[in-house]
Formats: sequence, structure tokens, C-alpha cells
Amino acid sequence: MFVTLRILQARAGEEDAIIALHEDWQRNQKPGVGVAFFCWELLRNIKAPREFITIMHCENEDLAQAMAKDLEQDAWFVRLRSLLEAEPVELVCSNEWRICSNSKE
Repeated sequence: MFVTLRILQARAGEEDAIIALHEDWQRNQKPGVGVAFFCWELLRNIKAPREFITIMHCENEDLAQAMAKDLEQDAWFVRLRSLLEAEPVELVCSNEWRICSNSKE
């Protein structure tokens, strides 16, 4: 499994817009069409509320790269970038170990 993390620093006052943009993306996706990930999360730093972290889990590296490329070409991502103070910091990782309680993973 491959995981892409992006660290986002919101412009002052744009925090709610970042959350709404992710919710809008979810509403507008057609199930099963072009979906290259199986889990995508948006986390907010409690101690620094303008900082967000996105975590996207993909089955393999090719799907992770395809999803990242698709997002960067998308008007949605252009809008996201307009809400940020700087370019997102991106890390692409392989999942070496994971445990989830009450899960069959």
C-alpha cells in the first residue's frame, strides 16, 4: 500500500473553505469512476488550526502517482492551492506496518 501525505497551510480565514472544498469533491465524485484511492482523510492540526494534513491510501505506487497527477490537473486542486499560503508539502510513502482496532485489515 502507498500513502500520500500533503501538508497544507491555509491562508488566514480560509480554513472552512478548505474543508468545504474537500466535502464538495466527495459529493461530486461518481462512485467507482476513475477512483484510484481507497481512503482519503483531511486532518486539522489542533495546535495550529490553519495547518491541515491530507492522507490518501492507494493500493499501489502506480495508482498513487496517477491520483496525484489527476489532482494536479484538476480545477479542484487549482482552487485548493488558491486557499493556501504556500505550495503543499508532499510525501509519498509505502505503508510498512499498520494496525487498526476492530478492523479486519
